[in-house]
Amino acid sequence: MARVLVVITPAEGHVNPSLGLITELVKLGEEVVYVCVEEYRSRIEQTGAQVITYPFLHDAFSHDPILQPLEYSHPYQFIHMVTCGIIPKMIPEVLRVIENQAFDYLIYDSLMGWGGQILAEKLGIPAVCTISSFALVEPSGLHDKPIDTEELYEAIMNTAQKIASELQVSLPAVEDMMAHQGALNIVYTSRFFQPRADELHDRYCFSGPSIIPRQDAPAFPLDLLREHPRENVYISMGTILNKNLEFYKLCFDALKDLPINVILSSGKNTDIEPLRELIPDNFIVKPYVAQLELLQYTNVFVSHAGMNSVSEALYFDVPLVMIPMTSDQPFVANRVQELGAGIVLDKNNLHASDLREAVMEVLGNSVYKNKAHLIGESLRQAGGCDYAAAAIMQQFAKV
Repeated sequence: MARVLVVITPAEGHVNPSLGLITELVKLGEEVVYVCVEEYRSRIEQTGAQVITYPFLHDAFSHDPILQPLEYSHPYQFIHMVTCGIIPKMIPEVLRVIENQAFDYLIYDSLMGWGGQILAEKLGIPAVCTISSFALVEPSGLHDKPIDTEELYEAIMNTAQKIASELQVSLPAVEDMMAHQGALNIVYTSRFFQPRADELHDRYCFSGPSIIPRQDAPAFPLDLLREHPRENVYISMGTILNKNLEFYKLCFDALKDLPINVILSSGKNTDIEPLRELIPDNFIVKPYVAQLELLQYTNVFVSHAGMNSVSEALYFDVPLVMIPMTSDQPFVANRVQELGAGIVLDKNNLHASDLREAVMEVLGNSVYKNKAHLIGESLRQAGGCDYAAAAIMQQFAKV
């Protein structure tokens, strides 16, 4: 039995995919210590792992000016967010709470970038990198656009040099700060869905999405759907950028009076009361829904194209209408559209008529459903948590 340190960026789309893998490793006899924030303690403890927490600004990715998601037009913007935002806020705290403890290997989240390499170097142990979006084929994973990068580069390197000096670790080149450096890299998608998968070496393990029930998710009142047996459209914009009441009003205007059920997940921290009287009769608005359960009854998913949500939809053969907002969402959305399983809309030029037309197109054209099924089959056949855990055990576990 090996002692495993798990450190994942404290965000829904990164913690949730890790839970199935950790559950399997615990079942296989590994002693897992999962370091995260208090907000995720309950769901992590359900895996059987020991939880150690550290302080981190609640809802940081919505409120912290460095961590707030952006539309990245140059790789340095993303590297800056990680190196100047995530690493200095996470890594010293993680090292503090595990001081004097020994581990056999590390599992870290790719969003930590160089931070995962720092932990592995400080502890003197090999590492597994888990990737909750697409793996980066190019070192940066983004395409350069002509913007002034001198200030960004200087900020990145000044912060990185300070971190390297304080923690006494080696300093990588800026282009290597987000490279997947795990001795094994677990990618929560299929080789079919991954763009340019043939360019990735054999240290990449494509296990498909981690689909396990959320014990803390409320059961969805399916009887509300049975009262009106018709096609179901589900709308969710994730957990970070879900407080846009104007967007919800647009959804009401776009889809009211249609012979469909519309389920809108508004977000646990969104005050929907100002819109209460505007909610159409064919809408069901909840602050939080059991997404995995609801997707099994969904005909079209209107989504921000976060990788976790997209993967879960496609796993259940649900085609999408996508309105990408930030970060990797445009890349994910474009890949879905490229493979024919959905339509991408422009958030900067979005009208109710656009959303209505896209939803009705996907509902009425079986090609989208068929293409979603094709991707979904590749995700279901990828191997899942069992496959990922076995790959880790084969490479790292003690005999």
